[in-house]
Amino acid sequence: MYELVFYGRGGQGAVTASKILVAAALKDGLYAQAVPSFGQERKGAPVYAYARIDREPIFLHTFVYEPDCVVVFDCSLLDLGVNVHQGVKPEGILVANSPTLPSGASGYSKIGYVDAWKVTREYIGLVPPNAAMLGALARTTKWFSLDALCAALKEAMPGEKGERNALCARAAYERTVVYEY
Repeated sequence: MYELVFYGRGGQGAVTASKILVAAALKDGLYAQAVPSFGQERKGAPVYAYARIDREPIFLHTFVYEPDCVVVFDCSLLDLGVNVHQGVKPEGILVANSPTLPSGASGYSKIGYVDAWKVTREYIGLVPPNAAMLGALARTTKWFSLDALCAALKEAMPGEKGERNALCARAAYERTVVYEY
């Protein structure tokens, strides 16, 4: 089983991303679940969402305390004292919304990063970067397919909106830089 924690701020799409990840995993024939945690529930406040993906049914329904992967929508959360590295398994993976390799990210077996804000603005406009972050996650982990992700985005957002989000996810997938250690 793969366990993930999404870190973001209210309004950045981390919770929505965890739900779309589940839809993509299901399209690939996997089992998946999303567990949101809203905390203060206000725009800009730290938000956490949890997800699991497995080839077998998932019976665990708790928060994720030892993630295989952390997805960081906003690296400035570290300045607030949010420890996005807490509990990460020794062979953990980091996926970050960053134009450069995130500093202080030692101890991961793999790091993927992309400027998700830039890609999102280019393809969709001034909206949350969840499609771009999911594209980066797909590229970095290979735990679910890009085609399933695009189908899930189109299903969640029918019409032109879904098409633009799928294009955004594909562009982020291509632009994601992945380092393996």
